[in-house]
Amino acid sequence: MVRGLAGTGDALTLEFPAGVVPVTAQGDVWTFTAPHSGKPKTAPVALPDADMASLLGLEERDLLVSPMWVDTGADQLLVAVRNTDAVRRANPDSARLAVWPQSSLGRKTAYVFAFDPEQPGRVLSRYFFTKQGGGVAEDPGTGSACANLGGWLLATGHALPAEYAIDQGEAVGRPCRLHLAVNADGAIRVGGRVLEIGQGTVTV
Repeated sequence: MVRGLAGTGDALTLEFPAGVVPVTAQGDVWTFTAPHSGKPKTAPVALPDADMASLLGLEERDLLVSPMWVDTGADQLLVAVRNTDAVRRANPDSARLAVWPQSSLGRKTAYVFAFDPEQPGRVLSRYFFTKQGGGVAEDPGTGSACANLGGWLLATGHALPAEYAIDQGEAVGRPCRLHLAVNADGAIRVGGRVLEIGQGTVTV
C-alpha cells in the first residue's frame, strides 16, 4: 500500500507487513531502504550442506559457506557459492520439491550468488522459486533478495561500508542489474533502473 508521496514526485513510502519502506528516485533510478533495524534475522537451514547443494544441482564443494535464512523484510534462503561458474551451473531438482526448505511465509526459494573475482564489486546471482502446481521458475530481478544479500553481508561480518552491482536474469535472457549499498551503520539500500509500463490514479 502506498502510504505517502512527496510533492515533487521523487519520494514515497510503501507500507508492507514487514514495515514502512522509503523509496527515492533520481531520474529512472529508484532506490529503497530495507525495513530492518540492527542485525538481520538469520537461521540455519534444516538440511545438510551436501543435500542443499544437491537440490540445486551442485556439489557441497561448490558452497562458499553453509546456506542460511536471512530476513531484512521477508526471509529467503541465501546460498553463497565459490564462483560464478557454480551460479551458472545451478539447476534445481524439481522432482525433490517436497524436501525443499520452506520460509516462514511458506515459500520455497533459493538465492544463489557468487562474488566475481575478475570484476571486483560485482555479484552474479540467480533467484529460484517453486511454482504452484510444481516445477521451479527463475526470477530475472529480485530486490527483496538483493536486500537480504545486504543482510548476509552484515551477518557474516563483511567489511563496511560495502557496495556491489548485482547481475541477475542472465540465464533467462532478461538481464537485470541492481545496486546494493550497506553503510557503516548497517542501513541496506537497493536500487536500479525502473521502466514505466503504465500509470494511473487512485481516488480514496
